[in-house]
Amino acid sequence: MPRTTSSRARVAAAAVGVLAAAMSLSATGGAFAAGSGGVTDNGVIYADHALWRTVASPTDLSHTGAPAQSWDVIYNFGGLQASVADAAPGDPDFNGGRWQVHAVSAPNGYAAALASGDLDHDGVLDAADEVWAALAAGDLVDHGVVKQFVCTMNRVPASRTH
Repeated sequence: MPRTTSSRARVAAAAVGVLAAAMSLSATGGAFAAGSGGVTDNGVIYADHALWRTVASPTDLSHTGAPAQSWDVIYNFGGLQASVADAAPGDPDFNGGRWQVHAVSAPNGYAAALASGDLDHDGVLDAADEVWAALAAGDLVDHGVVKQFVCTMNRVPASRTH
C-alpha cells in the first residue's frame, strides 16, 4: 500500500528529530569525554549567576527509575558556553548533586539566545531563569536528557552573585 503524503511528512519529521538528537549527542560527546563528569570540558558550570567547579564522578544513574523531583538539571550547550545548573548547594531545592544533563542548542545562533535570555546583560547565560527565558523564546532548544550522574559543586571564590 503506498504511503500518503501525510505519512511521508510524519516519517520525514521523525527522521529530522532523530538526526537532531544524534547531532546534539555528538556535540556534547566532547564534554563527556573530557573527564569532568559530563558537564563541561573545563570543569566549571554556572548556577545562580555564579561559577562553580565540578568534581568528576564515574557514576551512571541512567535507568534507575528515580522520580523526576529527585534530580536537578544541568543544561549543556555543546561548547557554546559553560553549562548551567538549575540548582546549587545552599538552594532549598538542591538535590545533593544528582544530575540530569540536558543537551541544548541555539537554532538561531548564540547571539539570539543571549538576546532573549541574558536577563542581567552580563554577556552569558549564567542562571536557570536565563536558560528558561531563551527556551521560551525559541532561541534555545532542549534536546532532552543525555546523561544522569552524581557530581559535586564548589563555588569559585571570586565568582559573583546577584
